[in-house]
Amino acid sequence: MNQPTKLLIIDDDAIDQRLIRESIKSSGFEVEIMVAFSGEEGIKKVNDLKPDVIIVLDTILPGMNGFEACKKIKEIDKNFRIIICTGVVDAVDAAKARAVGADDYCVKTADYLTLINAIKKLTLS
Repeated sequence: MNQPTKLLIIDDDAIDQRLIRESIKSSGFEVEIMVAFSGEEGIKKVNDLKPDVIIVLDTILPGMNGFEACKKIKEIDKNFRIIICTGVVDAVDAAKARAVGADDYCVKTADYLTLINAIKKLTLS
C-alpha cells in the first residue's frame, strides 16, 4: 500500500478529530496526523506543512465552510487528495463536494469505516 506520511484533518470538533485519528491508526496506517479546527487554519497548514495525500474536511466549520476550503486547497495544488467527510446526510452535498474538487465524499459513521475505505482507495490509486 502506498501510504500517505502526512494527513491533515480539518474538523472543528475535537472529539471527531480524536475518533478519526484513532480509527486511522487502528486500521494500520503509519501516518503523521495533523489537525486544524477551521477552513482558514486548514489552508494555512496545507501551505506550511504540505500534507502528502489526504485532507479530511468537515462541511460545517466556523468561518469558511468545508466546501470553500476544499475549493481553495485545490486552487493551491489540484493534486491534493481531499475527502469531504461530514455528519450531514444530504445527497446535494455529495454533488457539491465533487463540484469543488473533492476526490471522495463520505458520511461520518461511528466506526469511520467508510472514511478508512476512502483513504485506502485514494492511496492505492
